[in-house]
Amino acid sequence: MVYSKKLTYLILGIVLVFNSIGMAIYSYLGRYLQSLGTSEILIQVVVSLFPLSSFVFPPILGRLSDKYQNRRQFILLGALSIPLVFILFIFIKNLILITFLVVLYGFCSSLLGLSFILFQEVVFNNQTYISYYNSMVVLGWFFGAQLCGIFLDFYGIGNLFIFLLIISVLLLSLVIFLKEDRALILNEFDLHQQQSKKVHLFSDDIDIPVNPAIYYGLFFRNFGIRPIMSILTIIMALHLSTDSEIGFLIGINPLIQFFLMILMGRIISQKNEKIIMILGYILSGVVVLGYIISVDFFTYFFFQILVSFSYSMFWSATHFYIAQNTTPENKGQYIGIANSSFYLGSFLGGMFLSGMLAINPDYYFAMIPLISFPLLSALIISIKFKHNNS
Repeated sequence: MVYSKKLTYLILGIVLVFNSIGMAIYSYLGRYLQSLGTSEILIQVVVSLFPLSSFVFPPILGRLSDKYQNRRQFILLGALSIPLVFILFIFIKNLILITFLVVLYGFCSSLLGLSFILFQEVVFNNQTYISYYNSMVVLGWFFGAQLCGIFLDFYGIGNLFIFLLIISVLLLSLVIFLKEDRALILNEFDLHQQQSKKVHLFSDDIDIPVNPAIYYGLFFRNFGIRPIMSILTIIMALHLSTDSEIGFLIGINPLIQFFLMILMGRIISQKNEKIIMILGYILSGVVVLGYIISVDFFTYFFFQILVSFSYSMFWSATHFYIAQNTTPENKGQYIGIANSSFYLGSFLGGMFLSGMLAINPDYYFAMIPLISFPLLSALIISIKFKHNNS
């Protein structure tokens, strides 16, 4: 059951384009800063501002959208702002101003991230449709990495933000058609919940508890692996010769995830959510080790496959769990907290990696301690995660 199939498909299209932008800027900003002569430590600091802004803004915006019960206005503001940010990126070369623009982009990105909350409401927390949303996210990552890599091979890293500006205009052209009938969504959601009898109706001042272990799991996993993702193109460039080759390896990860996310929507249940989270986190630790020992295309390819399984497992299981235990009155708040945990780990992990690089500028030396953090996530979930009705 969905509130509107047209709206469902439109949001999926928006998510596809938006995440193409996100993957392109996250993957290649480090290379762009490197071309400006920025040091390794400063590159890591600036790139880490992406997750910092994504830690600060989502819970605030999620709570505001819950309060005003309007997601569309926030999403539209983000879509209008991002092209302007990329225009500024094209002309500004000062590192301090670039840093400000990175934070501003993070704010705009958080506004657009509210599309996930709206989508869950439109499909009434349907697990299969949520898996389609996750699939569009990772398919966007694939297109972003591939198309941006090809573009940069032809036009050079200096034109990165021209590519992003073009894609952001396409994003805006989709968002302007977004509609939201909040009263109908709320009424249909209540009716659907009564019919399904999966949860009781809740008054505005009563929350459905969400096990906090999921937030710690997201935090420590991203502390360990996400900082590496922001410099992965730099590391790969030490062993590979072309941006197209690097773009393929970056893009193959989300392409595989596209199919895995759909699969997860069919196999994850309340009975196996916990074990799937644990396995996903363990694989993340293995992947960090894999990036340290990889020296050629095929070893990178193997560990990109593993990271695809890792992400699709823990991410799908976590968000299915949140969807099952939230309502339109608190969904923005809980998803905002989950995203903040995810990105706070990314930011602090980035700062940790920067500190390690200050001690020893060898990337591989700095990455070694990061192996332990995804394994800590697995340990926390195995001990602390329990369903509220268990």
